[in-house]
Amino acid sequence: MAEPLRISVVIATYNREKYIGKALMGLLNQDLALSAFEVLVIDNNCSDASMQVVADFQKAHPEMRVRTMLETRQGLSYGRNRGVEESKASIVTFLDDDAVAAPDFLSKAIAYLDARPELLAIGGKIEPEFVDGKPEWYTKYYWGVTGQFDAGDAEGAMLDWGKFPCGSNMTFRRTFFDAYGLFNPNLGRKGAILLAGEEKELFGRVKGEARQHVWYYPDLTVGHLVDNQKLNPSYLKKFCIGFALGERLEVDEASVWVRTRRYLEFSAKSLGTLLLGMGYLLNGEPAKARMIVRFGAWIFMGLWFTPKPKA
Repeated sequence: MAEPLRISVVIATYNREKYIGKALMGLLNQDLALSAFEVLVIDNNCSDASMQVVADFQKAHPEMRVRTMLETRQGLSYGRNRGVEESKASIVTFLDDDAVAAPDFLSKAIAYLDARPELLAIGGKIEPEFVDGKPEWYTKYYWGVTGQFDAGDAEGAMLDWGKFPCGSNMTFRRTFFDAYGLFNPNLGRKGAILLAGEEKELFGRVKGEARQHVWYYPDLTVGHLVDNQKLNPSYLKKFCIGFALGERLEVDEASVWVRTRRYLEFSAKSLGTLLLGMGYLLNGEPAKARMIVRFGAWIFMGLWFTPKPKA
């Protein structure tokens, strides 16, 4: 007997023909019955063969419930929001188009939410898989670039730690969006424009006692495929500037005090990379020193000197 639909998997994709098939295969290999989940692939104006890869997968594996739809409004937030609106299950999880869920990911996500009805959302570890090898300059300061997330090996209330579910490891009760709204479409990636901040802003709406109901489970894991396309200086510069712009846009309509505090906070962090760079240099690690200083300079540039993108 087929299991009832329990969870909707949303994959918003933009030009990821190289990895979207691997993401889908990871879902096919789940230990959860295929009848218990659906996969929604949101085409956010792909101009490569991504959707052909998806169509070929659907043809080869009709036993897995995969639905596709076009979202013409450019932006990851628009794509994710469309997925929420189209989802049919009471649980919604988001997977990046270059990420592979562990075989027990969906079954564990369901089990954790079933065991604790008060939970609103959960997240876990995101582990980078360096397709072309890990660069010598890579440290924890670049986790945002590769999507890496690791809050340790103990479970707990994430928001109390100053952390939140992110990227390709965010699972929600669908009622979360009824209570707190959808992703802010002014934030998040828009095609080749690498804005950020949409996840942080969304979880920032959770206040008071409800903050105890966003939980971290260390054994809920997803692998994130990372190749040299995301590890070259050109991409890193765009990422840093987009990150800084996202921080600016998040507080764009806030009070002067909130905006000033945010600008001062990230200016201090940017300038702090000079000290980090000196430390790496004295430790005989020039590659790490050089990259961390460039990283800070690019964030400073995005914070103070880069025009806001047009809506």
